[in-house]
Amino acid sequence: MMSFPMESWRRVFLVTCVTIALVGLAAPLVCNEKLALVGLRSVSPVPGSDLVRPETNIILRLDHPIAVGPSGLRSAVRVAGIESGSHDGAIVVSSDGRTVLFKPDRIFAMGERVTVELSPPLITAGVGGFAFSFRIGARPSPRPTASMVAEWMADIVPPTTSALEPPISSAIDMPSDDDSLPADFPVITATVYRRPARGRLFLSNLSFGATPNVPYLLILDNSGAPVFYRRMAATCLDFKVQPNGQLTYFDWGVSRVYAMNDSFQVVESFGCGNGYVTDQHEVRLLPNGHALLMSYDPQVVDMSQVVPGGDTAAVVIGLVIQEVDALDNVYFQWRSWDHFQITDATNLNFTSATIDYVHGNAIEIDTDDNLLISSRHLDEITKIDRETGDVLWRWGGKNNEFTFIGDPFAFSRQHAIRLIANGHYTLFDNGNYHDPRFSRAVEYQLDQVNKTARLVWQYRGDPDVYGGAMGYVQRLDNGNTLISLGAGKPDVIEVTPGGAKVMELTLPPNIFTYRAYRQVRASDPPPSALPGAPLLMGLAPNPLRDHGVVELNLEASSTVSISVFDLAGREVARILQAADYQAGLHTIPIDLSGQRAGLYFIRATAGSHSSTSKAMLLR
Repeated sequence: MMSFPMESWRRVFLVTCVTIALVGLAAPLVCNEKLALVGLRSVSPVPGSDLVRPETNIILRLDHPIAVGPSGLRSAVRVAGIESGSHDGAIVVSSDGRTVLFKPDRIFAMGERVTVELSPPLITAGVGGFAFSFRIGARPSPRPTASMVAEWMADIVPPTTSALEPPISSAIDMPSDDDSLPADFPVITATVYRRPARGRLFLSNLSFGATPNVPYLLILDNSGAPVFYRRMAATCLDFKVQPNGQLTYFDWGVSRVYAMNDSFQVVESFGCGNGYVTDQHEVRLLPNGHALLMSYDPQVVDMSQVVPGGDTAAVVIGLVIQEVDALDNVYFQWRSWDHFQITDATNLNFTSATIDYVHGNAIEIDTDDNLLISSRHLDEITKIDRETGDVLWRWGGKNNEFTFIGDPFAFSRQHAIRLIANGHYTLFDNGNYHDPRFSRAVEYQLDQVNKTARLVWQYRGDPDVYGGAMGYVQRLDNGNTLISLGAGKPDVIEVTPGGAKVMELTLPPNIFTYRAYRQVRASDPPPSALPGAPLLMGLAPNPLRDHGVVELNLEASSTVSISVFDLAGREVARILQAADYQAGLHTIPIDLSGQRAGLYFIRATAGSHSSTSKAMLLR
């Protein structure tokens, strides 16, 4: 056991912060005013906090850039645990010049109080010294169990792998000379009713319960045919294009996010630091090369001190938000334990042995660079100061600060908060506790000063569709909205601003996608600009077995021919020959029963214009 000598404390202007007595019941009172007096914007862990992981680093955010390098800061920080004694460590200065990390050379002891003592140039000269303390959790954090994972993803049971590198068993960028879909490729049914927005569909398939499923990363055209697919050894989620052009996905087998370049090569990866396990729900890459990630943090809490009849050793699951670099250095950390009460959750049994009281599922960056967090089990969107970690406001749930205008339902068990181009906010309202239950895509106009949330648009479906888990809403450049219905069917739809369905895509029964995106990559071909061209909407189903229908949309009355070609360019079937059709949507039967399995091209010609779509034939 080791503590600071008394003379050391006499040289330190010690700032203490008050904490509420019951662990997990209420947050520490962060002394931001006293931090400002010594030139600090924030520190992490939060002064007075509890349940901190023993692997934690120390994050110091200054109110001004520091001119001294890491070697000149070594004597300005002293860290000691009551049990583990003094800690040496590495110092890292972020590219912003204001964020300083102290990375201890060894972990702290369970249950001990850790004190951090700072002096100039890390703090303002002439104020003496500054110190703060926090406590490490008294018990090891429980590892996520199968039952916890089932709760987190609504009974999704992912396959596992022990691979340390991204587990890839095949990678195909279509088309190629010998294209054919594997027998375990998911059957995708796509129907297009009118012209969709630009871009291709990015998604990945996963299974509910014990339904057999081989996971793939998928890029599809509007007909459901794969432009790219990659078979994975473990379930992967949230496959998407980031603002820097990289494609990212979460690999459940190794609990890590991988980033690929435009050639689909893995170039870097991201994971939570400070001992936290990376969660699958969200990754946002930042302009500085860092990533915003989240982690679920199971801790053992005596809930009998929180509610009557509470379990004395309940596993309570908190939420951690981090900004990390590719080396897992943590430059920002926010923990629900420091800001939320466990009893803030809605519709949960607080006497259960396991309590997932936050269940974060989305991170968004607001117009002022602060963070928006979607917490499903709070029924809440929370705004967090990205500098200090302070909660700026709470929207929805028990602590709602906003007045809903034009929306009698509010939102329930929501996903996917997103800021859109017009300054409004969209989300997927799962509607678990609506009466009756239904899901919808919603758009709100927020007045963050007067705290009002005005519903300006919604898509509910007729009849209602209910997706009780997962889900996503993406506003597209042409004003349409792509909606992932989570655990509902169909899996993905695109609708116009007026609510007309443009297309839908459906995976097999009990196979779903966590999210789907319509995105345009720099390497994608430009859209056709030919006026009056026939729009070949694709094939249903696709892939098909022998028989299907070709869907054709004509912008004007035309004489139409439709043929099928193999990969060598040979015409193998003629569906129509110079047939007259009126403007509008037409469904035309197709028979490929005499052809071998593989990839084909369907070409529709109307007058001098033509368009082509891919078709995959299975046997």
